[in-house]
Amino acid sequence: MASFFGHLYGGAAVSAGAALAVEGLKWAPPDRVPLLFALGVAGGLLPDIDSDGSTPVRVFFTLLGVTAAFLICFWLIEDYPVQVLALVWAGVFLFVRFGVFEVFSRLTVHRGIWHSWLAAAFAGLALVDAVYHFGGFSPWESWLAGFFLVIGYLTHLCLDEIASLDLLGARVKRSFGTALKPFSIAAPLASVAMLLGVLGLAYQAPTIEPVVAAAGRVRAEYLSTPLWGSQGHKKPQAELL
Repeated sequence: MASFFGHLYGGAAVSAGAALAVEGLKWAPPDRVPLLFALGVAGGLLPDIDSDGSTPVRVFFTLLGVTAAFLICFWLIEDYPVQVLALVWAGVFLFVRFGVFEVFSRLTVHRGIWHSWLAAAFAGLALVDAVYHFGGFSPWESWLAGFFLVIGYLTHLCLDEIASLDLLGARVKRSFGTALKPFSIAAPLASVAMLLGVLGLAYQAPTIEPVVAAAGRVRAEYLSTPLWGSQGHKKPQAELL
C-alpha cells in the first residue's frame, strides 16, 4: 500500500494537471479552479476512510462532524437561544466524530468495498448531488467537481496497485488486485448496497447535457486541428475517428 504522503503527492500531481487543463480550456472561473484542485487532492485520500485510525479517516469524520453540527444549528437558529445551540453543536459533533465513526469502523474492512470503482462512482455522484442541490453549483460545475474527486480517488487506487508490485524483487505481493477492482467480491451485500446508492444518486443528479456538449466541442476541435504525417501531408480526418 502506498503511504499517506504518497497518496497526498500523487493526488496533488494529477489534480494539478487536471486543474491546469480546466484553466486552459476556460471550463471554470478562476476562483473555482483552486477548489477543484482541493477536491482532487481530497479524493486521493478518501479511499482510506476504511482504514481504522488512519489520518484520512480521522480528518474525514472530524470535518463531517463539524459540517453536520453547523447545518443542524443553522436549521434551529431561529427557534433556540445561543446556549442551547452551543450544546446541540457539541452533541452533534461528538455523535458524528465518535459514534458514527465507531459504527463505520466496525462495518468496514480495509481494501474492501471502498477500494473499488463502484465506491469512486458513489463518492463522485454524492459530491455532484451535494454541491448541486445544496451548494448552488450549476450542473456543469457540479459534474466538474465530481470529476475531480473521482480522478483523485482512482489515482489512490492505482497507486495502491503499483505499490503491490515489487519491481526490484520481481514479485507480486499478496495485496495485488485488492485496490483497483470494480466491486468487492468478498462483501457482496455491501457491493449491492453501494450499487443501489449509486443508482439513487444518479437519479438525483443534474442533467448531464453540459458534459456531453463539452465532450462534443473537444472532439470537434481535435478533428479540426491540422495534423501532418511524416511526408508533410495532412492526415485525413477519417483516420482520427
